[in-house]
Amino acid sequence: MPDTMTCARDLHTAPNHVLREHILRGFPVDPRALEGWAYRGTSLGLPDLIVRLTWRTFQKTFHRDVLTDRLLGWNVRLEQDGINAPSRPKTRGGRPITEWNYEVVAHEGVPMPRGFDRGLVVDYSRAPNPPGVVQLVKDPLVALNKGDADHLLGVSYLVAFGVCIETPTYFTLEREHRINYVPDTIVAPRVDPLRLTSVERRWTEALFDGILGTDGSSGLPPFSAVDKAAFWRTFEQAPGPLVRAGLRPMVHLLTFLPIALGFKRPFFRLTQDERAQFLSAAIVDRRYAVRQAMATLKTLACFAYFEDPSVRSRFESTPVSVGLV
Repeated sequence: MPDTMTCARDLHTAPNHVLREHILRGFPVDPRALEGWAYRGTSLGLPDLIVRLTWRTFQKTFHRDVLTDRLLGWNVRLEQDGINAPSRPKTRGGRPITEWNYEVVAHEGVPMPRGFDRGLVVDYSRAPNPPGVVQLVKDPLVALNKGDADHLLGVSYLVAFGVCIETPTYFTLEREHRINYVPDTIVAPRVDPLRLTSVERRWTEALFDGILGTDGSSGLPPFSAVDKAAFWRTFEQAPGPLVRAGLRPMVHLLTFLPIALGFKRPFFRLTQDERAQFLSAAIVDRRYAVRQAMATLKTLACFAYFEDPSVRSRFESTPVSVGLV
């Protein structure tokens, strides 16, 4: 790509292989730079017949929901007045027609084609949409110029049964104006039945802490001192539903099994010595379910611990060991 500034309109006549190269070499986008803005979108890469049946121009929006802190958005249908005409939303009942809602997320943990992990991801599966192909679509977004969120490039791909399928549906985005309309449906909270409650997360973190056995003496921080938020964000996006669904029963099993084994209290109420005693017994328990729960939580505990940048940096600079049970 050239060193000079690239405008979105410079790509309106570019062939698909050039557009793809810009996706692969694009620059990260700061989500804070998008908040509160509507962008003028121009569809690229599709045959003229398909464009005539759909649209050439549209709007994409980026709205920070204050209740959930999620960066949300929606597409606005425009009157097709011409590629250089001002944006004029189609309306119904005096309100802009919106569709294809989405959440904008970081690319970490999102399945995507090789090399597409340069910027943010517009994820339609994480917002209220009717059933259909929209639930399979994701759009990576990159900046055309470093540190500049005025000119963006995106492309759509599908994720079906864990397989990423590229499409020729490219589009440019140009910053247009502040959002002046928010549809009621977009801020509906996303219900995730597999997400652990805050209480269950505390139980899980207590188990992680006991399994890792880090107290700071090894040169690494104790598990209680690391930031667990990044791990939980990744865990909600990356694993398949069966992995996420299996965590809850495993956590409940190991949390309350101590009561049945004579400790008379759940795991999170045990002393440090009692926790170590229980975990040492659980890892060699004759019951497969208990041993499997221990093996799974050991793996996740390591992921949670080393997700913290301070832990990774210390581990890379100092040869220390983690005292796994």
